[in-house]
Amino acid sequence: MLERISSSFSSNTTNVCEQDFEIILQGVLKHDMWAMKIFDAWGKPLPSGILSGHVHWMGNYDECLQQMYLPTNKSFISQPINTQYCTLLSKPPLSITLGLCVPSSCNQKSIASLIEILFKNSSITENDLTCSNDPPYGQQGLARGAIITCIVLSLLILIVLSGTIVDIILSLQHQLIDSNITSNINGYNHFSDTEISEFKLIQVPQNSTSRIIFLAEFSAIRTLRRISTMKIKNNDDSFLFINGIRVLSLCWVIIGHSIAFGLSYTNNIVDVIVWTRNIAFQLIINATLSVDTFFVLSGFLTAVLFVRQIQKEKKLSFRLLILYYIHRYIRLTPVLLLMILVSINLTLYFGQGPVYPTQKGFESDDCRYVHWWTSILYIGNFINSHEMCLGITWYLHNDMQFHLYLGEN
Repeated sequence: MLERISSSFSSNTTNVCEQDFEIILQGVLKHDMWAMKIFDAWGKPLPSGILSGHVHWMGNYDECLQQMYLPTNKSFISQPINTQYCTLLSKPPLSITLGLCVPSSCNQKSIASLIEILFKNSSITENDLTCSNDPPYGQQGLARGAIITCIVLSLLILIVLSGTIVDIILSLQHQLIDSNITSNINGYNHFSDTEISEFKLIQVPQNSTSRIIFLAEFSAIRTLRRISTMKIKNNDDSFLFINGIRVLSLCWVIIGHSIAFGLSYTNNIVDVIVWTRNIAFQLIINATLSVDTFFVLSGFLTAVLFVRQIQKEKKLSFRLLILYYIHRYIRLTPVLLLMILVSINLTLYFGQGPVYPTQKGFESDDCRYVHWWTSILYIGNFINSHEMCLGITWYLHNDMQFHLYLGEN
């Protein structure tokens, strides 16, 4: 075996990789604990349950990258070779995922040559491998896009902090003014409520300009107070039944997506076919229909509010339509762009693991460099929908198009 592996690197200039593999194999033959740890971290081919869909042989990611701790000696075992964890995704029809623990000195081409020796006729190439030494963890510092995104987020956090501080100061000033007014008019009963209100307005600090008041709208305290309010609107303009529909639909969406995304890495995916015979499981496999509820609610609320606005202005004008679309675009797009910016530039730094996309994050190169503009125009579901940025935003694209279509008709 050792000769076969060594011969696989004979045409490669990465001599350090060949030497490191030989050291590891010699250590395994000698039953050295550090070498056994590296070998144990490999995904083991041909486990049980393959016919049930057990095709993810991930091995042990943490065991490969971390030092081994011996409870008996209460110490860590040092190893002479640094290792990296690589994930191999084989070609269909099985599409088996295999975890490899290999020396850090090996590049993907060398590893592919080793796999070809171990598994004859596997047709594995370096493009089928992803390693923990790949960017971003294999590079120094943050990428330029990540730095720009961090600056944008820092500015937004600064605005929120500033607004919160201003909000606290204004609240303290108003409390102080109310206290002073109460003490000044204490004992006098001839002031009317109107005169007291006018006196309060006079006492408001002159520095409470419109700009300062506008900045206070970004206060985290005000936002949390609005979100967590328990006040119930009992007027004719509110539709309280919608809240219940929203909650039930959200639960349906969350349950369906949680199971759907987990199916990609489960070891018994074939059993799903059996589960479909269960009546209760129909709630899961039909979770895609839950989104239709939000389309209906969006259309209902839009129609009601639009009719009320038309009744207020006594007519349906072109100006009203334009302002409506501009308002909706401005309300949705900045947050959408921020989420896409984070997804493109920062998600690759958010985690690590055998299946985490540490090279490119959650977005593809086509989203990053080619089709990002389709999200700004809300047409990503028409142009290369499989390369849509932030795929979960397909709902916003459809919803915007529904509003445009209904507005034209």
